[in-house]
Amino acid sequence: MTPAEESVTIAADQPAILTATYVESGAEGEGEGEGEDQTVMLPGDVALEMLYIPAGTFMMGRYPGEQDSYDWEDPQHQVTLTHGFSLGKYELTKRQWQAVMGTTPWSGQPFVLNDLDSPAVYVSWNDTQAFITAVNTYTGLTLRLPTEAEWEYACRAGTTTRFYWGDDPSYTQIGVYAWYQGNAWNAGEQYAHVVGLKLPNTWGLYDMSGNVWEWCEDWYGSYPSAAAIDPQGASTGTYRVLRGGWWLSTAIRGGRSTERDWGDPGGARGLAGFRVARSGSAR
Repeated sequence: MTPAEESVTIAADQPAILTATYVESGAEGEGEGEGEDQTVMLPGDVALEMLYIPAGTFMMGRYPGEQDSYDWEDPQHQVTLTHGFSLGKYELTKRQWQAVMGTTPWSGQPFVLNDLDSPAVYVSWNDTQAFITAVNTYTGLTLRLPTEAEWEYACRAGTTTRFYWGDDPSYTQIGVYAWYQGNAWNAGEQYAHVVGLKLPNTWGLYDMSGNVWEWCEDWYGSYPSAAAIDPQGASTGTYRVLRGGWWLSTAIRGGRSTERDWGDPGGARGLAGFRVARSGSAR
């Protein structure tokens, strides 16, 4: 992907969050504040649902001989995440963005669905930081973007195949799980779709493949060759990581679990959105 050509400036005097409520549903066998799904109520009673992702170890990057993969997904390496975290059940929506920021950066832009429950697009990586700062300032929470390792771990949901629904060598199942070129652009639906319409992965996360590329916290850089514990990505860089593919991806680039891309952190275009994360769980 080439660096974005357009950007959106978020003004310093954005409307503040007026109220926020934090709701939890516990999971048996977990300690207090751990293993709990979460719902943050944004202004206007707009819900932001987050799922708890347990700590664990996985193999990050493409496996040897992975079909239709790329060398920048090498080397495959072991990653251990020592702490559980929470991740947005869905890509952040226009409704949620507007509730917090009071802006509509996608307005008047091409290839945008006029539905508040579709992903917030035309937001840059820098814009995601403005959103996160606003939420954290007025709710007292510590939301953030997921690291690239957290994103892939959550996307895989315990799988080791190309996609979280299997290797799908002939791409016969991709349309059941993801919005991509074949069922979006080619079907005359040339936009990111309402979230949650396709099947989720086994951890209950929707649209991890396709719909919109998702910003991650990391600078884009090469993977380490050795095992890593709680990796944070490159210490500096030019571009930020994007994961998951988008609605104009071909089947070959339709959002494999290892697929990665990069974007100018100041660039805002219709292909990218994001979902929020939080270290640990509740309290």
